[in-house]
Amino acid sequence: MSGLEIIALLPTIISAFGAISVEYREWRKQRADRAHQRRNLHLQRSLAGNVGAVQGEFDEALRAVGPALRKGDGVAREALMNHLIVLQSTVISLLRDRQNVASYLIHPNHDSIHSTTSSTRDGIVTALSEQCQRLAQAKPIARIQAPTPHTPVQSTENCLNALKCEYVESEPITLWTRLLLGGLDVVPSSRAPRKYYCFNCDRCKWHGMHDETWPIPTTRDGGWLDVKLVLDRFHYHDSVGRRKRMGFRCYICRENFFGDGAMGRWEKVVMHIREMHCLEEFQLI
Repeated sequence: MSGLEIIALLPTIISAFGAISVEYREWRKQRADRAHQRRNLHLQRSLAGNVGAVQGEFDEALRAVGPALRKGDGVAREALMNHLIVLQSTVISLLRDRQNVASYLIHPNHDSIHSTTSSTRDGIVTALSEQCQRLAQAKPIARIQAPTPHTPVQSTENCLNALKCEYVESEPITLWTRLLLGGLDVVPSSRAPRKYYCFNCDRCKWHGMHDETWPIPTTRDGGWLDVKLVLDRFHYHDSVGRRKRMGFRCYICRENFFGDGAMGRWEKVVMHIREMHCLEEFQLI
């Protein structure tokens, strides 16, 4: 089994957790007084949650470090194989003792099943988390050439904590005109003003506008994000490639570039955050 990759071990681990949960549930349902006993219900809920905990940790790690996690290193593979052996032994024990424990109200191995599966689940989650950290630390650090006072940063990384933001009221055409003319002294029109964020980055020379009526970004776990925080983390100036583009790029995934018009690319950013990222990923930098 030493040659198995994480992506091959994980389904077997999840299957073993599922088998333990199913086998215990079948034993618990054989008698009505056993099915509703509090300790039995507590253990059943614990067993049923193991699959989601392990799969969730793997999915989060995969999003963080990418396909490299599927193979893993020797440390992670050995740890997962050892945990799998423990789970398979538990399954065998439950199957072997199926008839011998038929008369018990509480399974005679109740505490052992609970402690073994809980510690194994925690061990697997820890192994995946540590594997994710090792892969993240092993990523090469891009060398960034120091910019001159009049030259944008030539970088493939997002600028962080570098965006300056000004809150202004104006009509779109008036504000754009003022920006293009290089000043903010143009008299606005008589129509009702609209509110905008006007922002620029001195580091990469990125600049743009954001209408406050545009959608507010939320994470996939329901968290609300400050617009200025997202603008600061996601603004991106591709000044290295042949096409000099200003838009947004996910500073977490570092793969998705969002362009094609100000409103359209912001909607893509909002959709990406809602589908891919949790609130805890937007921690202070």
